[in-house]
Amino acid sequence: MANNLTIKILLTYHERNHIISSDIISPIQTGCTLSPVIFKHMLQDDDGENISIDNPRYCELTAQYWAWKNYEKIGNPEYIGFMHWRRHFMFDGYEGNPKNVWLTNGNVYLFDKIDQNYLEHIKDEYIYDAVRDCDCIVIKPYDVKNICSQNIKEQFIKLPGLYHKEIFEIFIKTLKKHAPNFLDEIELIENGSVQYLCNMFIMRKDLFFEYNELCFSILNEVDKQVDHSQMDEIQMRFLGYLGEFLLSIFIFNLKKRDRIRIKELNGSFIYQPPQVQPIPTYKHPSRAYL
Repeated sequence: MANNLTIKILLTYHERNHIISSDIISPIQTGCTLSPVIFKHMLQDDDGENISIDNPRYCELTAQYWAWKNYEKIGNPEYIGFMHWRRHFMFDGYEGNPKNVWLTNGNVYLFDKIDQNYLEHIKDEYIYDAVRDCDCIVIKPYDVKNICSQNIKEQFIKLPGLYHKEIFEIFIKTLKKHAPNFLDEIELIENGSVQYLCNMFIMRKDLFFEYNELCFSILNEVDKQVDHSQMDEIQMRFLGYLGEFLLSIFIFNLKKRDRIRIKELNGSFIYQPPQVQPIPTYKHPSRAYL
């Protein structure tokens, strides 16, 4: 039975907005090492082996790294997943108005708030049903031609505030050198137009560990080659963006393997931040705890 599976989905937060928690979903604060405020009753990405201090470059991937290196602390689940405080899977199969989407002709639907009606889409029972009989779940792939880019490289170069072309070329060169078993998939990112967005997934434990070996070894090598000393806050997020490409490369590779069952779901994007919850503040010698 699906409900005998052990599943853990970490939901990343860098601000204490509407906190979602269940038997499956566990909120985790990212960038804790650099944060003046720590959120109580939530996992932190600086507990144990971590790269929390590198959150400005890795973004929500610091939570992914933390889970990889501290897996026993989340109960050693059979399946592990990641969502973001304002981006979720529509586990109940929700299909909204095709005109009310985050990106043109995409499958990520816009919502203006998180309320009880919204939470119905991500109930534990729907998560169990979605994970049943599959090895990996991702958001349905997106073709950047829908937003007037001929390929992924062109779209990356258009992003605001990044040293786009140089970073992309370093990324591809590093992949070809350090991940030669993924050359076909690298080609799809280098010259193709379809990718998996949002750094969101649910994977079987063994696939998750394999993916992290690829993901963080490549990002670490890229990081060594990029001078980020003069970057502003937006430019510093380059490794987080590259993480989406690495997820795409890994999923493309999984699709070629025998007996790997991949499920693609619609997603959601909360385009207006919910109100910060009224919560007490606790003083600490170096940090405030909320």
